[in-house]
Amino acid sequence: MSYSYPRKDHEKIDNKDTSIHVSSSYSDNKLLLSTNTSDSSSQEKQIANQHIIGSCFWSTFIFLINFISSILVINLSKWIYVKHHFPNLTLTTINFFISFFLLLLCLQAKLFTYVRLPILNMIPVSICFGGFIAFSNLSLQYNTVGTYQLIKLQVTPTVMLISWLFFKAHYTIPIVLSFIPVLVGTLISTCYDLQFNMFGLFCALISISFTAIYQILVEHYQKVYNCDALQLLFYQAPLSGLLLLFVVPFFEPISSLKKFMNYDTIMLILLCGIIAFFVNISIFWVIGNLSAVAYNMIGHSKTLLIILVGSTLFNESFNQQQIFGLSFTMFGVFIYSYFKYIRKITK
Repeated sequence: MSYSYPRKDHEKIDNKDTSIHVSSSYSDNKLLLSTNTSDSSSQEKQIANQHIIGSCFWSTFIFLINFISSILVINLSKWIYVKHHFPNLTLTTINFFISFFLLLLCLQAKLFTYVRLPILNMIPVSICFGGFIAFSNLSLQYNTVGTYQLIKLQVTPTVMLISWLFFKAHYTIPIVLSFIPVLVGTLISTCYDLQFNMFGLFCALISISFTAIYQILVEHYQKVYNCDALQLLFYQAPLSGLLLLFVVPFFEPISSLKKFMNYDTIMLILLCGIIAFFVNISIFWVIGNLSAVAYNMIGHSKTLLIILVGSTLFNESFNQQQIFGLSFTMFGVFIYSYFKYIRKITK
């Protein structure tokens, strides 16, 4: 009996020591776990920051490609038409086949996946694609760069009008009213253009019609066939080129091409086709990876710079009426952008 109490005390001491050892081990494990967690979280943050930096770098790089190539392809095409007098439709056809060849290289590099689409169903969108590119180039050849760019801004209201007439689309009053200064400003600038050309205006109007229908068809085809713009372009480019091959001989005899077979002209044509390809690729990337506001703002800034570069390069002077028309048009464009994109996002 005399040894029972000390034994209990001893057991208590042992249990206490054991609990202290267990608690200390638990604390050590907890500290080690928290240290590992903090290390892993810091590593994840570093990786996330690297991804953000990489994404910003590529976004800026693609943005610059789109910005520079869009300005270059318009002024280079104009230079080929005006300075080298190269046939318009022939250049358009060559550009289609260059785009298709470069798309084949992109397909081999797995930049996009091949999707089987019905060839016959691709003919309508290919006709519209070829029509809007061909008539846009004719508009560029016979109009000043400023008039060419301003008339192109009428594509959006034309798409809205077609959607309202045939697809029962509805638009808010501010968006509809924003196109009044766009239309009025374009009319003022075009009418007071010192190099106004009636055939150039006709080609521009036909180009607007083809472009509007093409944009609606592309949106429809992407939904129906569940494909992206590059996969669709893979069919459009060669089909549009083949269709133009049947038309070109009636307007631009092949025999006349012999006088253009020199090194400078051939290099400019190849360069124009490659730049046009980069314009298409960068547009699809910008639309897919940046916001609509970003793409819209890129387009507006390009419009002003293209007009400035073109008027300087080809000595296309602006009078006061044209400057007012340009300013009024761009005012309407920015009002449209505000109500269409920015205000919607802030809400």
